[in-house]
Amino acid sequence: MSVTLVYLVNMRSDLEESELVVREAQARLVLIAGLQYIQEASRLGWDRPGTPEHEEGYGWTDVRDGSAGPKDRSGVPLYAVGSGKFPDIGGQAARFPLYAMERPPYAISTTFAYNPAPMNPVLAWRELVNYTKPDPQPAGETWEDFENGRPVPRLESANKSWFRVYRDRNSGTTLVEPATFTLTCGAGATQGFRTYAEAVADGKGDLFNNDPKYFTLLRSQERMLWFRTEWTSAVGGSAMGVRLRNGYWELPEINKDAHRTVYNSTPLTGVDQHWWVNRSPVGSFLWIQRLEHEPDDW
Repeated sequence: MSVTLVYLVNMRSDLEESELVVREAQARLVLIAGLQYIQEASRLGWDRPGTPEHEEGYGWTDVRDGSAGPKDRSGVPLYAVGSGKFPDIGGQAARFPLYAMERPPYAISTTFAYNPAPMNPVLAWRELVNYTKPDPQPAGETWEDFENGRPVPRLESANKSWFRVYRDRNSGTTLVEPATFTLTCGAGATQGFRTYAEAVADGKGDLFNNDPKYFTLLRSQERMLWFRTEWTSAVGGSAMGVRLRNGYWELPEINKDAHRTVYNSTPLTGVDQHWWVNRSPVGSFLWIQRLEHEPDDW
């Protein structure tokens, strides 16, 4: 019995250590999701309902004048300045519980072969390859189903991880760089709420059985990492040499693809030509800092 008890204790200890490793990995993976959100939200996703155009932002720091953004092409902020909520500078952080959808919008069917070749050697070649079904095919049965998907969480993926984004402000009213953020990356089931009181204020107390002790228990089982980062409008790029061939400028081989002519050009004489190709139209980061301790505001 003693040997069995020691064995069971060791097994439980190993399981708990493995769980810590898994949550640490989840929290670090969430960092990637948070950074990508900051990048994309610098320009995308600000469409105002009821307007004919799809508004596009010009960065957290407006690339035209260096002011706090995102702003539209007329210079009007695309968020409620002074609302006290993200992305207001120093406002309440935005939280993002993460999960896998049952089926995301515009999903494509994963069928391996839509048009298997008929097993009939007497058929002509054109009949063997005369495809009868479109490829690829939508996963939804109707356009509405294809467009909306089934966005409900898969049960096995819910309450696993989350992140929060806080747009930084120094103590008092001193403005930090308007593109500086604190990212909180969590692996656990509190869904990104900092406190139980915050969940109640947001009308989500029932997620925790309206029990602050239950929230405290979930928080004690979580792994949280804090990072600070600064977005920049610099997008980087790469130089690609071009050459002339039969009166056309031609892109070089990329991943061993075939050469591709681009447009007609006058022959050049002995001068190397390059194109600068932008790699990230939604900006990049000046720095990403791992914080050793929980910050005051997140």
